[in-house]
Amino acid sequence: MPHIIVEYSRNIGDVAEISDLVLNLHNALADAGIDKTRIKTRAVVSDYVAVGEHELHGHMLHTTLLLLEGRDVPTKDKYGQALLKELNTFVEGVFKDCAVSLEVRDMSKDTYYQ
Repeated sequence: MPHIIVEYSRNIGDVAEISDLVLNLHNALADAGIDKTRIKTRAVVSDYVAVGEHELHGHMLHTTLLLLEGRDVPTKDKYGQALLKELNTFVEGVFKDCAVSLEVRDMSKDTYYQ
C-alpha cells in the first residue's frame, strides 16, 4: 500500500543507476517499519526539466511517499527522514547541485482501492 514515487531528470539517469536508488529506497522504508510486502516503489524519468539557475542543465530528484491516512507526524517524519537519507547518499559526490526534495502525503482510505 505505501507508494514511493521517484521523479528524476533524465541527466541523472545518464550518470547514476536509478534501479539502485529504487531498491535502496524500498529497503529503507521497510527498515523504518513498513511491511516490505506492501511497499510499491517506482521511478519516473522527466525528459524536460528546468531547475533553478541551472535551468535546462539542472539535476532534479523529487520523491513522494504516499501513505494511507492515520499515521501521526512523528511516524511520517521517521519514514521521510529514512528516505531523505537515501536520496542524499545517492547524489552525494556525484551531483554538485542536484535539487533533492521529498514529500510525504496521505491518501484517503475512502478513495484508495486495492
